[in-house]
Amino acid sequence: MTLLTHEAQEKVVALLISEGLVSREKVQEVVEEVAKTKQPLLATLTARKITDAETITHATAVVMNVPYVSLKNVLFDPEILALLPLDVISRTMVVPLGEKNGQLYVAMLDVSNVQQTDYLSQLTQKPIRIMMASEEGIKSAIAQYRGDFTAVERAVKTSEESEVSHSADVKIITQDSPISKALSTILTFAAKSKASDIHIEPLEKSLVVRCRVDGVLRKVMELPKTIEPALVSRVKILSNLKIDEHRIPQDGQLTVLVDNKEIDLRIAISPVIW
Repeated sequence: MTLLTHEAQEKVVALLISEGLVSREKVQEVVEEVAKTKQPLLATLTARKITDAETITHATAVVMNVPYVSLKNVLFDPEILALLPLDVISRTMVVPLGEKNGQLYVAMLDVSNVQQTDYLSQLTQKPIRIMMASEEGIKSAIAQYRGDFTAVERAVKTSEESEVSHSADVKIITQDSPISKALSTILTFAAKSKASDIHIEPLEKSLVVRCRVDGVLRKVMELPKTIEPALVSRVKILSNLKIDEHRIPQDGQLTVLVDNKEIDLRIAISPVIW
């Protein structure tokens, strides 16, 4: 997070109090505490759960007169994240937000780091427009950039090496293949992104996975067509649907466990022309 002077921290706290986000009494207790412990005031407010890091980040942005962006629960377009290399994002804790009028918009933890901004400008050969985001939001975006879909990649590799020619064999193949882990990875990603819908859409030559977050349906990944039979069959098996029925729509349900929380899913499968 941006390093703040004592005066700037006081302005942030005053803003939080004036907006009714923290009580003056609670803040005074923390002020007396940090006078003894020598711990940072804003960090102590967060540790004591008097406020949260996202609120402090927003207030800090207001005090510093820089734009603020909340990255929590945001599902990024992979093409946007690809505007900066992963090693740069991980090292600098900077996330690309998009391009507009030849400028690259980024979210940063330390918006006062002029050297970092200059480095990004030289790297991309574009003017940089900065916005402030919380550490949690930045890390959430980086996790998406890394695209922890190794299980899906293994399933793709397996599907390309194996041919599934009989629907009667699908159940055995899916039980012994990485398809189950691949599906679990997709469901876990959607749940952590707080997606309301997951669309697995067969196209003529590929299989597209989309997630709806905050009402917006966004592409998460595109898989080879070869993975479709096993993946769809696995969904049907878990939902107690007929795996050999391809002509009519089917509805089912299943429950998944993500971070020790049960999530109920409604499954709808419809025939397509591809």
